[in-house]
Amino acid sequence: GRNEIMSNIYDTAYELEKNLREASVFTELSAAYTAMREDQVAFELFEEFRNVQIGLQQKQMTGEAITDDDVASAQAIAERASGNEVIQSLMAKEQQLSQLMEEINAIITKPLQELYAPAQD
Repeated sequence: GRNEIMSNIYDTAYELEKNLREASVFTELSAAYTAMREDQVAFELFEEFRNVQIGLQQKQMTGEAITDDDVASAQAIAERASGNEVIQSLMAKEQQLSQLMEEINAIITKPLQELYAPAQD
């Protein structure tokens, strides 16, 4: 019945989680993250970069104006971060995982896309 279908959906989701943990795209990201944590220069740069991003997001959420100085300092730290090989490697792996997640999302949201798609004449 209906409960069985719901149960199958959750089972499939947990199976997907398990597969994702074992996928090279995730294990390589995990290794890149560990390498970054173990590199003091890269880790401090990463934390600084993340804090600037969080600060900008908080300003956006509260409707506070983002100044030219905010933008300039965010760009400066982003350049420094992407110039670091260890962080660059991490970001590349994050991008690959993000692409996979988008593809998975497109697959699982297909019924909704079709439901709300404009009728084709």
